[in-house]
Amino acid sequence: MNHLSPSVNSMFRFLSNSTLLQTLFFRPLSSATATVDYLTNTLGLARSSAIAIAEQLKIKTTTRPDSVVELFKSFGFTPTHIATIVSKLPSLLLANPVKNLAPKLQFFSDNGVSDPALVHIISTDPVILRRSLQNQIIPSISFLKELLPADHNIVSLLTAKRGTRLVHTFSRQMMPNVETLRTHGVPESSILRLWALRPQTLSFNADEFKGVLKRVKEMGFDEKGLNLINGVYALCAMKEGKWESKVSVFRSFGWGEEEVIALFVKQPTIMHLSEERIKKPLDFFMNELGWMREDISKYPMVLILSFEKRVVPRCRVLQLLIEKGLVSRKSMGRALTIPEDRFTKVFLSSYEKVIPELLEVYQSNKVGLPQSAVSV
Repeated sequence: MNHLSPSVNSMFRFLSNSTLLQTLFFRPLSSATATVDYLTNTLGLARSSAIAIAEQLKIKTTTRPDSVVELFKSFGFTPTHIATIVSKLPSLLLANPVKNLAPKLQFFSDNGVSDPALVHIISTDPVILRRSLQNQIIPSISFLKELLPADHNIVSLLTAKRGTRLVHTFSRQMMPNVETLRTHGVPESSILRLWALRPQTLSFNADEFKGVLKRVKEMGFDEKGLNLINGVYALCAMKEGKWESKVSVFRSFGWGEEEVIALFVKQPTIMHLSEERIKKPLDFFMNELGWMREDISKYPMVLILSFEKRVVPRCRVLQLLIEKGLVSRKSMGRALTIPEDRFTKVFLSSYEKVIPELLEVYQSNKVGLPQSAVSV
């Protein structure tokens, strides 16, 4: 199928067949210096950038680069945009504009991506033009049209941060896996969230994906809740044997597997952590602070918080406040999970007159000083 408009077709027939134009544009570049001059004079690149590009790009004649530049201009790209694209992916200057580039640009244009949006998408992620039109770009856009509700705009997704990720990660497994989620009652909003945040999960082998979904439902995940999507991602991303390896860490602290599963259902991100990263906070909370399994189960987020930047500094402050009888031990879980400004107001500013060294204790632990350097 020819995706090119008549005007674009005409332009490239002219570029391909005009002997006069080829003669005019056939300018050999005999040295790296000449390539640098071309990049600076034609695209307006800074000389330092042009020199760096010239080291990885061998332009023998200007015929193809000139054609590529003209093609981009015909779709609304300015010299600045083109310079940005070439800086990110120099090899595009030597791509075949008629066979490789123009059909892809025209396909986006024909599917509602206006020139300004197209300029933004390609300038942000020029690698998308290296993807196969038939095997990646067309199927991924078709998938989006099927996945998105009628009131969603494909352009708004493609122009969002990392919005072109689907084109890079698309596989033909995605649609069967979406249908599996729908069959099990997972809301469209949750499916869309999984695609937006973890598209590689939808590329999982279809039969194995069904097994993972069955497993998370048996664990107790609610198919209507967002945590099910997080649970599916966690298990799909986990290599064989890793679940048991991580459960073993919990067992070493007295946990049963059912307790671990209940914790996982509440906070699936826990199983993204390495065994060492799980062991460190468990040891701290259970052995040093004397927390019980029930305490951690009530506040599972404490295991995934930054240990050095949040858990330790806040706990040192809270230990001091508890020793002075100013707060109860029960307040510790909530104090670790609230935002920084709230913690500062409630647990630092409120007590700094009573304990002048409180802020120093907090800050010294936050920058990683040894515990012995802090009076607690």
